[in-house]
Amino acid sequence: MIRKGSFALAFMLLLCFIAMPLFYGAPAVYAATKTVPAGDLETLRNYLAGAQPGDIIEVSGTFTVSDGTIATGVSGTAGNYITIRGTGSGATFNFTASAGNAAFHVKHNYYKLENLTINSNSQSNKGLLIEASHGNVTNVTVKNTLAEGFKIRKNSQYWLISDSTAQNTGQSGKFGEGFYVGDADQNWTTAPNPDQSGYITFLRCSAIQTKNDGFDFKEGTHHIKVVSSTIDFQNTVPESTVGNNGLFMRANNVQVINTAVKNNAGTGQAFRTSKITASDGISYGSNLELKGVSAVNLAGAMIYTNYTSNKLFTDYTMTGVSGGLYASGSNTATSSSPSSFTEMTWSGEGGAVYGTGTAVNLALNKSAAASTEWSATYAAAKAVDGSTGTRWASASGTSSGQWLRIDFGSNQTYGKVLIKETSFANITSFKLQSSSDGTNFTDITSGTTIGASKTITFSPVTSRYIRLYVNSASDEANVDEFEVYSS
Repeated sequence: MIRKGSFALAFMLLLCFIAMPLFYGAPAVYAATKTVPAGDLETLRNYLAGAQPGDIIEVSGTFTVSDGTIATGVSGTAGNYITIRGTGSGATFNFTASAGNAAFHVKHNYYKLENLTINSNSQSNKGLLIEASHGNVTNVTVKNTLAEGFKIRKNSQYWLISDSTAQNTGQSGKFGEGFYVGDADQNWTTAPNPDQSGYITFLRCSAIQTKNDGFDFKEGTHHIKVVSSTIDFQNTVPESTVGNNGLFMRANNVQVINTAVKNNAGTGQAFRTSKITASDGISYGSNLELKGVSAVNLAGAMIYTNYTSNKLFTDYTMTGVSGGLYASGSNTATSSSPSSFTEMTWSGEGGAVYGTGTAVNLALNKSAAASTEWSATYAAAKAVDGSTGTRWASASGTSSGQWLRIDFGSNQTYGKVLIKETSFANITSFKLQSSSDGTNFTDITSGTTIGASKTITFSPVTSRYIRLYVNSASDEANVDEFEVYSS
């Protein structure tokens, strides 16, 4: 016989069980690392369509694309980017039929693209089209487009484009810029308002034999930095009706830092800026600064500008520039001492200091992997995202034998590592190791405790990979930030 009290208790428990979904909602969806079989385009598209914030989609081999654009399907979130990562020697997307306006289209916010090659083979106007905000593009090559290589427009903001290359763009004969931000006012997709794409940094990027300007920043765009980059026309004559310059700028607040323009056999300038009144009645083009720039082997001049708010810092260099420092009819820039230069910064992707005066963190936003991860929230990538508010943590119950590996994407020379263990200082013994293949490692140096911040210097090492190997720890390994510097 069931007693009345027992029956009542059982009934209440049943009601609680039934009501739980009402209070707690649908089951949680966790981020994952998804590996696409080499060259399997259908699986890649399925993963893109069903991605969750924080997902890492690993790709490798060659993808033969004969059925249009590859496009993102959903957005990531702040701190939980969706990552498309080429593993090993990277992934190549080889287009063999028309892809229309863009071979690869990022339409959603919070993305990272790493270690990819997009070969349009003259099958798309643009290689990588970005119409979204917040992201990183690292070690991506775009080549053989009909028109532009990298195109960022439609009010896209907060991007760091690093170690990436635009090559042989403009196969149609013109409109072949390497890196293009915004649109000319007659093409504004945001009309009647200007395209206000901005807060974008190009770091260690290369524009190689582009048909038109290496970099082109249009009216309405703003706060753009080009740092430690190269434009090399390889002694070709770029098409002149659209633009034949190293950098052509109609934007506001642009800094070009430690950047070289080389081997232009045409009449274009290394750096050309033109103030213009757009269709909205506003005049665009102000506040350009050229710091540590160089021009080598040019038939034209180094600078043409009709801006009046220019600064040319005196650490510029010219070699073999037939047209001299300023083209005929150009305004002159204010001459400034390098010691007075202040690099623009902002809160968000690309907003750090990358130029002269502050060392470049070679590990920032590079590909990261780990022996184990506590969860997607504590993934390896959190140790190189530039924030001590996030961290990598090894899996629950682990301690010794854990590791954190960084892939620079190419060989880098470095002699200093900064490790921040601000959340949980559990590591008691560690090694730093280098590798050329990501599998076989050589010891660089070793240490004991780390703590809130530990700087380790050593004789310079050149390698593609660096690894923190935890010999021992009192609990799970935690690294808030892992930074690598040349010296």
